Amino acid sequence: MPIVRYILLYLLSAPLAAAPYFVHCYDFGCKSTQEIHFSEQHWHEIRAIFDQVELDPDQERQAIRHAVALMERISGELAGTHLDKAGNYPGYDIAMQMDCIDESTNTFQYLLALEELKLLKWHRVDLKQRRIIWLATHWTATITEIETNASFAVDSWYRDNGELPYIQPLADWRRKRDFPVAFNPELASN
Repeated sequence: MPIVRYILLYLLSAPLAAAPYFVHCYDFGCKSTQEIHFSEQHWHEIRAIFDQVELDPDQERQAIRHAVALMERISGELAGTHLDKAGNYPGYDIAMQMDCIDESTNTFQYLLALEELKLLKWHRVDLKQRRIIWLATHWTATITEIETNASFAVDSWYRDNGELPYIQPLADWRRKRDFPVAFNPELASN
């Protein structure tokens, strides 16, 4: 499996070295795609999230959340998906709405870009994961803390465009447990 990961990461991130771009997915199940390019100013803003101080693993996960939210806002403006609503049904009638397949694919690409830019010191990007509870299938992007080998879901589907994605231990995500405040501090005020 590690060889598959490296091949996939290489193939999906190879263009990043020359000119960072993404194939932005939307319209449920990546039925529509659009190539988008971030400006140097965009990349500067993203790098600044990680350049604040020497981050520990917990702080890096929070930086990942902020970077993914920013990247989603930028992509939303460039691709026209900025009105995307959390989940599937609240925005079903909105053009260019995204489901969990679109969200996890886009988030996976954002995470690969962060890894390619060497902004991640404590985490590596892993393949998307799927859970099936009853007949409902749900997808998420994932990261793994290098030192502990603890895997985490990075799930933006539950949030409107550009809001902080939720992070949760992958084992808990698979069981559809509540998102913990420890990884998502804004939940403490809800």
